[in-house]
Amino acid sequence: MSKTGKKVKITKRVVDLADPKKSPYIIWDKELPGFGLRVAANGRKAYIVSYRVGVGRGAKQRRVSIAASNTMTCEMARKEAQVYLANARLGEDRREEIDAAAKAKADITVAKAIEIWHAEAAHRNRRTGKARDPRNIRNEMSRMDAHLIPAIGNKKLRELTRRDVELLRDDITAGRTAVVQKTKKHGVRRATGGTGTAKRTMVSFKSVLAYMKDIGFVDQNVAANLRLAPDGKKERYLSVAEAHRLGKCLDEWEQMDRRMTGITIIRLLLMTGARTKEIEELKWSEIDFDRSFFRFEETKSGRSIRPISPQVLDILKGLPRLHPTWVFLNNAGTGPYCGTQAVWRLVREEAGLPDVRKHDLRHSFASFALANGLSLPVIGTLLGHSRPETTQRYAHLSDRHAMEAAKSVGLAVMNALEGRE
Repeated sequence: MSKTGKKVKITKRVVDLADPKKSPYIIWDKELPGFGLRVAANGRKAYIVSYRVGVGRGAKQRRVSIAASNTMTCEMARKEAQVYLANARLGEDRREEIDAAAKAKADITVAKAIEIWHAEAAHRNRRTGKARDPRNIRNEMSRMDAHLIPAIGNKKLRELTRRDVELLRDDITAGRTAVVQKTKKHGVRRATGGTGTAKRTMVSFKSVLAYMKDIGFVDQNVAANLRLAPDGKKERYLSVAEAHRLGKCLDEWEQMDRRMTGITIIRLLLMTGARTKEIEELKWSEIDFDRSFFRFEETKSGRSIRPISPQVLDILKGLPRLHPTWVFLNNAGTGPYCGTQAVWRLVREEAGLPDVRKHDLRHSFASFALANGLSLPVIGTLLGHSRPETTQRYAHLSDRHAMEAAKSVGLAVMNALEGRE
């Protein structure tokens, strides 16, 4: 690499005017010996520093690239070069430190990357900065532990390719990563995979890779814009007859004083359209008994105020106050209840509704509201939607009810024209 004969003070103007030549060359700074600008034949420019570590014949000669000229000002680069030169005078080689750090980054595995993300970034929403639900984080880690780490956990992060990620997505979807894991002393978890699991696992992994890119461990997120199939879950709505079966089952369990907390929560889920966590973790302070409102302090969409029916209010007024904060207590009496899912599995089987998910109770609430003539904006308020477009998912139900109404009106008009009652 050739050098320019005359040294100049490196300034922004010097950097801008440094044209490429047939061979790469270096412009050395006249004020800071060892600081220079390297100009490549293709026009790329980078600040460099050249120094010796130690004295005498055994002194190591080093030349380090500080940064590309379009990513750092010349004054910032000059200060960085001064640090290298000062360390060199003390016999310290910062290049070795940098090489060690670079090697550590190069050697990091996918499993270690997930561990770093879990410790440093999982607790905050990357887009909004809000704290995330610890239960969601545990679920994400559980899926990656079951389906992702056994498959690619030992692979070096920098060697991970887009094809690796696509194949893993397909393997999880096809159930090829299915595993049976021991959980507690006598507990077993069966991770079967499937389309929905693949989607949720890869969404979590995309967040891991995005964070690794943010902190400089990889240059690109190989899972960015990865095509993810819909999870295949269809929105299920209870018919009037199915709701009647469910109600009868709930009544029978109440008469037997069986799993009363879970039964009450299930009834409230259908009667309010609330999310499970919102009712399980309901606080007495969030119930406005005078104005008949829920005033949730924190939900999926932030703070939320929702009107509730007199029937719901009667249920809430009849509950015993066993704790100063929580409406529904866990078995230990120390925190909120969290066993609704287990009760729901038993109830839905007994009611003959094996394909109905607990979250479908929320969808069913919206369906009954539309059947009774409520508009989509009003339903969005009752459900606590922060954006109108979220409620639009129920627009097709509105069309269906309108068609049924049209048939009913058409039949009534025809009967009148033909003189039938």
